[in-house]
Amino acid sequence: MNLRQDSPTVLVVDDQDMLRLLMSKTLENNGFRVLSASNGAEALTCYRGAEPPVDLLVTDYSMPGMTGVELARECCALGSELSVLYISGSSPGDDLRADLADGNRAFLAKPFRQSDLLRRAKTLLEMRSEAVPSRSNHGSQLQRLSMER
Repeated sequence: MNLRQDSPTVLVVDDQDMLRLLMSKTLENNGFRVLSASNGAEALTCYRGAEPPVDLLVTDYSMPGMTGVELARECCALGSELSVLYISGSSPGDDLRADLADGNRAFLAKPFRQSDLLRRAKTLLEMRSEAVPSRSNHGSQLQRLSMER
């Protein structure tokens, strides 16, 4: 797939290989630039080295070693605005419910349809483009992606 320079960058993190691959392919096939990691430590390495920077973190809430909320907090502590989509097969815990109060966070329950993943990702990135003027070119890119599908 040919990616435009202004394609949003998504970091997909899940310890389940098949799900991570499915989410990555779904996003890539719909015009997103995708990085992936199988755990929090690997994700932080990807996040630090990402060029262009990561716009959206799609992370499993419950992973060995580091929860999705802990990962999101670590990424945000590095100094950039980040939208986060948490995915989980279980109900959100107190830490996740508190984090979801931030306007650029969302939750998607497993199992989910590919269309649900795409809709949530696009919604979060549209909210981000409205809030972060320097990255606002993603809004037009998202409109183009929506029109192509």
